[in-house]
Amino acid sequence: MSRKISVVDRIKSFWIDEKLELKKVMWPDKNKVLQLSLALGVTLILLILIISLYDFIFGILSRLILGSFTG
Repeated sequence: MSRKISVVDRIKSFWIDEKLELKKVMWPDKNKVLQLSLALGVTLILLILIISLYDFIFGILSRLILGSFTG
């Protein structure tokens, strides 16, 4: 006869397993986190600048094509 596991027991088991798995994770040191954060920030700024430039250029082109350029 199989015993049904209660919802509370399954939740407890989940959190125990989760805690054990998190102990296995190799967390990066402070310097690595700072390096990766800086790289991410620079990449985001470059992407923002590139997308803004494309938006500006295509805005001008669309006004020229539609004939409403007043510049």
